[in-house]
Amino acid sequence: MMYHAGVSWLPGGFLGVEVFFVISGYLITLLLIAEQERNGKIALGGFYKRRMRRLLPAVVAMIAGVVTITALVPYLRPSLAQLRWPAFWGLFYGSNWYQIFVNQSYFDQQGRPPLLRHLWSLAVEEQYYVVWPIVMIVVLKVFRERLAQIAVVMLAGAFVSSVVMFARYDSLNPNEVYLGTHTRASGLLLGAAVALVWRPYAIARSPLAHRGRLLSLVGVAGMAILVLTSLTFHDVVTVDGKIRGYDILYRGGFLLVGVATLAVIVSATHLGSFFGQKVLGNRPLAWLGTRSYGLYLWHYPVFQLTRPGAIDEGGDIDWPFWLIMILRLAITFALAELSYRLIEQPVRERRVQRVLRAIAGHVSEQTIERRKKYRFAAGVAVVLSLFVGFSVATAKDRPTEVEAELEANASIAQSATEALGTVSAAVDTTAPAEEVPDSTVPGVTTTTTPPTTTTVATFERLAIGDSVMLGAAEELQAQGFWVDAKVGRQVDAGLEILREVSEAKAIGDIVLIHLGNNGPATQAWYDEMLEVTKAARLVIVFTVRVPKPWQDDNNTYIYNLQGRYPNVRVVDWNGLSGLQDGVYYGDGIHLTPEGQLIYTQIVNDFIAEG
Repeated sequence: MMYHAGVSWLPGGFLGVEVFFVISGYLITLLLIAEQERNGKIALGGFYKRRMRRLLPAVVAMIAGVVTITALVPYLRPSLAQLRWPAFWGLFYGSNWYQIFVNQSYFDQQGRPPLLRHLWSLAVEEQYYVVWPIVMIVVLKVFRERLAQIAVVMLAGAFVSSVVMFARYDSLNPNEVYLGTHTRASGLLLGAAVALVWRPYAIARSPLAHRGRLLSLVGVAGMAILVLTSLTFHDVVTVDGKIRGYDILYRGGFLLVGVATLAVIVSATHLGSFFGQKVLGNRPLAWLGTRSYGLYLWHYPVFQLTRPGAIDEGGDIDWPFWLIMILRLAITFALAELSYRLIEQPVRERRVQRVLRAIAGHVSEQTIERRKKYRFAAGVAVVLSLFVGFSVATAKDRPTEVEAELEANASIAQSATEALGTVSAAVDTTAPAEEVPDSTVPGVTTTTTPPTTTTVATFERLAIGDSVMLGAAEELQAQGFWVDAKVGRQVDAGLEILREVSEAKAIGDIVLIHLGNNGPATQAWYDEMLEVTKAARLVIVFTVRVPKPWQDDNNTYIYNLQGRYPNVRVVDWNGLSGLQDGVYYGDGIHLTPEGQLIYTQIVNDFIAEG
């Protein structure tokens, strides 16, 4: 929860999911062994029914709640259609593979993250639940007397899964190995392996029963590793201006966390361990454990619907962060408690059947009032379900205002490097040397020099940027700029364009640069941009305004350009844009029509000042 809140002091908070996988592998395997010993067999159908009763009702309620809120809140409604497939795969526990196949990066934090993104981990768990009881039926029937050897095989399987993660790991796109069942199975297999040889009541009758102090030390050591890794590990890091995976994590880090979790499990389940029974077994933590499923389900959409900042700056609530956190936690705990009392426990204890009987009228006269309440609640639930289903089914996948604006301007913003080739092909190189506006490429002046075939295209006013600049492309073009802007463009990609234009000796009078919104950069990249554009009379560089960790560093690099290059003017867009209302759409990054005019006027003002 702290990780999803974006707190800087706990970068490895996502490791809680790995701990969860190990615990799940241990508990489910332990339950299957206990059922085999108690009944002489494992009832596959009964197992699946119990898992469905435990997991499905709460996740259905959460998905319904998220869809309902999205349908009812005006500024969320345009994204309703985008919930259709995530909700479907969330219900059928395929979220992780859906996100992999559509290339939905778990680490992309631009704008509001998908509200159901966190269901990937429940999908991994449920996929394990489908397969594992079948595996255990075979193991307990064929290898009953060799469980220790089977445990070694499972440990080997966990190691193989880690090796697959190592082999498949792409540092620039770790999405698959982070979300994949094949690479995250190591934690589940570690837990299952230990369950075969470490059963609490069997241990209580063994010589290890009197080694509680030793097991307490084991638990403390495991917890120390978990704390250390949570404070130091990252999911992704910035290296040389590139967002990439944290190598240690994917090359053995998850396995280390799994082993540390096992140390805590064996301590927690030893009846003589003070650390396990008294420290981890205290009442507040036990209460938290019973609500942990609801807390996990609800915290993510709650957090993503209560992002810090004003709505026109890409946030939802313009309060101090600590106050927002109090609100977030209060809402999350309230929803989790309601889920536990009204959904999870009634379904597990089969009280729902009694409620249905009451609604149907199969009750005594003393419960007529209760029946009325049940029928009213059932009516509300039916109406809500119909509303949710109809809303999702009929939602149109329309582009947002930002997407429509950028799409409309995409035809205006053209590639400068491609334009160079177009000019070369269009110019008659046998004509007398002269400079003429090229009719095939507006905003470009061409020079031909006979009798050679040398052709030079000069961009007198060249603008290089990303989607922020793209929003103002039409206004900039009206001021004579050749605009080369693209959604998602990184600083190094913009630098490469400027290199090619410079090598073609096509740098003209004015260059406008606005890059750094989409990811971290380096000082060297910005410095080189100024080196390759030193032929221009004026180079205008905008700072960035984006609610991301790299904003301040990138702006520092840009501010450092001042005074070092006589033709450079730095525009404090981060500060100037915040002085007026209505500059941004709701994401706090992209320009409204009013913002486009302000953006262009600032450019004109700096040009006028020289």
